[in-house]
Amino acid sequence: MNKFLINIILFVSLLMIQASCTESSLKVGMGETVITPAENLQMAGFARSQVSTGVHDDLHARSLVIEDDSNNVVLFMTVSLVSISDPMAESIRKGIEEKTGIQSEGIVITATHTHAGPRVKKDSAYFDFVIEKCVESAVIAWETRVPGRIGIESGEVFELGKNRRRLLYGGLHPDPEVAVIKIEDKKGKLLGIAFNYGCHPSGLDWQNTLISEDWPYFAIKGIKDRVGDHVWVAYYQGAEGNINVGYTAELSAVGAEMPIRNYWYIEKKGNQMAEAILKILPTISTNDNQIVKTARAHFEYPLRDSYPVTVREAEKSLSEAKTKLETLKNKPEFLHTRTLDNAYVDVFSENQKLNGAKRFYNRDPDVKTITVEQQVVRIGDAVFVTFPGELFAEIGLRIKNSSPYDKTFVIGLTAGGRGYLPAASEFIDGDYEVNGSIYGMQTEEACVNFSIELIGKVVE
Repeated sequence: MNKFLINIILFVSLLMIQASCTESSLKVGMGETVITPAENLQMAGFARSQVSTGVHDDLHARSLVIEDDSNNVVLFMTVSLVSISDPMAESIRKGIEEKTGIQSEGIVITATHTHAGPRVKKDSAYFDFVIEKCVESAVIAWETRVPGRIGIESGEVFELGKNRRRLLYGGLHPDPEVAVIKIEDKKGKLLGIAFNYGCHPSGLDWQNTLISEDWPYFAIKGIKDRVGDHVWVAYYQGAEGNINVGYTAELSAVGAEMPIRNYWYIEKKGNQMAEAILKILPTISTNDNQIVKTARAHFEYPLRDSYPVTVREAEKSLSEAKTKLETLKNKPEFLHTRTLDNAYVDVFSENQKLNGAKRFYNRDPDVKTITVEQQVVRIGDAVFVTFPGELFAEIGLRIKNSSPYDKTFVIGLTAGGRGYLPAASEFIDGDYEVNGSIYGMQTEEACVNFSIELIGKVVE
């Protein structure tokens, strides 16, 4: 064989090696399993005890795996449940690590927070079923990963989420940003879409007894109808503590009749999200040169150090509110009036205040903090920071504005629910979310500082 031919062969071989290295620089995988219960169960969300009577649409565990060329891995999992408990998260992470080798630090598990799903009781058959299906979803994503490309951009959705505590003033969402992750194969074929936005999936009221993902179901369906059913689509909850589709938390909890609380309305809301994402999608450029970094930390969050009323005062106020309600209920002229609705709300609010007072005064006075797990994931020039509870949108916005990354997003309702974390400014008004919170006015500042500290761990 002559020297010229040998050189040609060597050159071609080198090109093939380079191509091989290039195509494997980033890998992506997606998985999805159905977690709809096979039997009717007590439903979660709202102060209710109804048992489900059927299924409107299935619940899912959806997983996204991203692996960079240094074998750094993150797994984003979103589960169509109201929350993810510590025992559930621990079992899911353990199962994933055993079957895939992905380390817990890189496993982010969040609940969509649907109020039309079942209550998951520990040591129940459904609890075990959910864990099994969540692990299966992650394994599918891991085993089906392929060379791919991703891009992350954001836009705004103004009409979907409303500040339920400020409806009389227009209910404007303090942070209407929606983040979109576009996932493609190495040739540019669309494989998946993930979106992150803060808004309660509680558009259906307490009287609904059909299992549903609520408005995210219609958002996902609307996207798939346009891009193809083969495309994987998932929703990741944001900072939604004070955000829903347009009604007060109190009226919702007491079961007041509200005509908008139906499937037609949440389909409208879901389609608004779908349209926004479909407009953003063409603007997102993808590439396979994405660095993946993860970090996890446990912080001691300060608990509230005071409560506005004593237990005795709260009991007295509740008794007076109940008496007023019973009086109005017996007068036909008040039926279906705002006055009667407000009386129901007063009873609910005073009961929440009593529960909060009992929780505060029965707490060990020496316990000043609660341990909170947070994670941060960096993908290229974007970061996602988590909180295991319901952050008010204003706090999520402060984290974004304080971050060294322009593309900073918040994932709420992650593993180990810790309840509402209201913005400090909201403690003046009190009400449902504040009265029931274990945190105080000072906790907002701690949350922002802890989150920025954690983000700093993935900065180059």
